[in-house]
Amino acid sequence: MKVLGKRDMILAAAILLIAAAVFGFNYVSHRAPAATAQISVDGKVVRTLDLSKDTELTVTGAGGGTNHLIVKDGEIWCSEASCPDKVCVHQGKKHLSSDTIVCLPNKMIVTITRKE
Repeated sequence: MKVLGKRDMILAAAILLIAAAVFGFNYVSHRAPAATAQISVDGKVVRTLDLSKDTELTVTGAGGGTNHLIVKDGEIWCSEASCPDKVCVHQGKKHLSSDTIVCLPNKMIVTITRKE
């Protein structure tokens, strides 16, 4: 059995340090609080919402189905949907720039982004 030398230990520590730095940067840059929610239906943007303004709206999907979206306290969520599986409703509240809400039957996607 080979024992790790001093150079091997330094190399392993450097690799771990670089990996931690990359992970930390990625986490911080993609987990910042969001500012807007872009709503698209069937690939076309139909509305952009400011998450700092409380509002409610109903989005009509490509096949006529609906999703009821609520924006409150900087978060957005789908409270009701006409789709059979209700996955979009069960996704919960979203507010981070890496979050999305998707309703496949109604072809609706909510993409959370930061203001630049």
